[in-house]
Amino acid sequence: MQVKTFIAKSVAGILPEIEALRSTDFQPNLAVVFCSINFEMTEISALFNKLEMDMVGASTAGEIVNENVFDGIITGFLLEINKDYYEIFMQEYDNKNPFATCKAAGKFAANRFKNPSLLVISGGVAIDAEQIVYGLKAGVGNEVPIFGGLAADDLQLKATYVLTNGRSSSNGVAILALDNDKIELKGLATSGWEGVGMENTITHAEGNIVYTINEEPAVNAFIKYFGYFNNTESKMEVSDISAQYPLQILQPDGSTVLRAPLMSLQESGALVLAGGVRNGDRFRFSIAPGFEVIDQTLEEFGDWKKQVDEADALILFSCKGRHAALGPLVEDEVKGIYDFWRKPMIGFFTYGEIGNAKNGVCEFHNETCSLVVLKERS
Repeated sequence: MQVKTFIAKSVAGILPEIEALRSTDFQPNLAVVFCSINFEMTEISALFNKLEMDMVGASTAGEIVNENVFDGIITGFLLEINKDYYEIFMQEYDNKNPFATCKAAGKFAANRFKNPSLLVISGGVAIDAEQIVYGLKAGVGNEVPIFGGLAADDLQLKATYVLTNGRSSSNGVAILALDNDKIELKGLATSGWEGVGMENTITHAEGNIVYTINEEPAVNAFIKYFGYFNNTESKMEVSDISAQYPLQILQPDGSTVLRAPLMSLQESGALVLAGGVRNGDRFRFSIAPGFEVIDQTLEEFGDWKKQVDEADALILFSCKGRHAALGPLVEDEVKGIYDFWRKPMIGFFTYGEIGNAKNGVCEFHNETCSLVVLKERS
């Protein structure tokens, strides 16, 4: 498997980049593409369709190429890979129900490969992204490597897109299913966000909408805790909330998972989260850590590299809230991760991440840096 990255500043600029990378010994047949919402998604998908090159991609809130962070470009990598080693699945959500669609995607992968692994990207704003993971696991029928993220739109929260050849969707999922016996996928998701204060209880929730916390409207509980607004009619700034104050849900096994608020529903006083929660879930609010979290993140990836030393390519799904909290220093984190392997790496800033935490369980995350390593088995 050969892999090469590219950068383009316009849709018209993609083709010259591809032509410059093609050679007698590099004839790519698959592309993974991440692009700013400022570009026309249908034009990008049509271009790769015309090139007869398989493609899967997503809209972003910032782009990553190797050790560099960008804003407002088109990026990706091109792969020369055996066509028998992968399949692409894309489908609209049925009534914004990720579970049913992703279960179908999981079955598709399981029918295609005896030992599949999945790269998943989802469009749609304010969907219950936890159901993506549950659906995929139900469809495959057993634990398999699953990694990915939610597409983004530069915090506009209007429409996020996934795309494949000749198609784009603001309410669907795109899956790159791989034969894990041929192309091995491994990954790690880490956060560093710190829980603060007392434990709280979610007393009324439906999917990813939290109506009450400690038996009072969720927005009021947030205001009481942080004194964030002068009154309950104030507009909640999404980027500030998701970057600084996600809910750190306490799992039965002692681990934690973060759920970032996307928006508030002022009429009901509810909070819409990026992933689902349940009545009775206990949590602590959490705050963005100091910049030492970068050192902590790199230490964790450095330890993990001792187990996963070889790579052909890397994909980094990093939360936009993390970017907002760390500011320009997020570039140090990206560069540090790249320097461990110094192999072609692309990524983007997401509205949520899918990957394995240190406990080895695949979860949907927020405020997390989720890295995926691809390696062709010899």
